[in-house]
Amino acid sequence: MRAITALIVCGVLLGMAPLSAESADSATRALTPFVMLDVGTEKDSVSPVNNEYFNKHITVGVKTAGKWEYSLKLGTSDKDASTYKLVSNVIEGKIKKSFEVRKGIYPYISARFAEKTYSSKTKPYTSSFTYYSVDVGSKFSLSDSIGLDIGFRFRDSDKYSYQSDRYHAMLLFDINESNTIGIRYSQSSSDNLEEDRESVRLHWQHNF
Repeated sequence: MRAITALIVCGVLLGMAPLSAESADSATRALTPFVMLDVGTEKDSVSPVNNEYFNKHITVGVKTAGKWEYSLKLGTSDKDASTYKLVSNVIEGKIKKSFEVRKGIYPYISARFAEKTYSSKTKPYTSSFTYYSVDVGSKFSLSDSIGLDIGFRFRDSDKYSYQSDRYHAMLLFDINESNTIGIRYSQSSSDNLEEDRESVRLHWQHNF
């Protein structure tokens, strides 16, 4: 866990380091740090699995010139099952690149690497594994303050049955230049029925 965490942090920092060959002043002006808080609920979408999940995350990152984004996410998820309650914690690093093909249309691609740890609230149990994912999608400006984000995510793991395909649609509302709230619906499919889920997530992002 410590090794994976160190690699994720180092990767994010190394990606941020060579931003440009310009002066430190120019580089600083090109950076936009941000923080995002999100909460969400998930439920298994295929019977007879009927688990529910409550997720909470905080993400800190920076946007750079050229529409690059580097971030680190920490979070936890509570699972209510019929036999026991399971808690998972995650640390996830992400690199994202956005493009502007025309005004109001911004496709993107991102890669994420993470370490996830499971533990039980009611019996001795701990397990951890590494996973990775690739996201592709696009953001569309519907007006000066409203946006739509649609996308697809592929995810898999080094050892755990964690492979899934997920589609999402998200409405974004700019409160002002620094604050955005969003609500997302997503549907994932997997051979592992416990990863076959429907999810609703609410988030708030502040750009400094």
